[in-house]
Amino acid sequence: MARITIEDCIHAVPNRFHLVQMAATRAKQLKRGATALVQAETNKAVVIALREIAAGHVKPGERILDPLEEGEAVSSLADEAVVEAEAIAPVEDEPGDLS
Repeated sequence: MARITIEDCIHAVPNRFHLVQMAATRAKQLKRGATALVQAETNKAVVIALREIAAGHVKPGERILDPLEEGEAVSSLADEAVVEAEAIAPVEDEPGDLS
C-alpha cells in the first residue's frame, strides 16, 4: 500500500468514528514506544496505525497494551496483591482484649 486511507480500513471497522478513535489511540501507543505490528518504514504513527487496522492486526474491542500501560498494569496488580495480603493477614489481639 503506497497510500493508506480511511476507505482502506472501513472493511475492518465499518463505523468511521470508531475507526478514527482506534487509529488515534493506536498512534499514541506507537509514539510512546509500542512495537509496530506491521513493517514500519519511515511513516508517521497514524499511518502505521491505519496500516495495522487495514491488515487486521488491530481490531475493534481488542486492547493492545503499550509499554507504559504494561508497567501500569503490573504495578496495579502488585498493589492489589498487597491489599489482598493485608486483608488476609491475621489480626493480632490488642492488649486488654479478653476474647
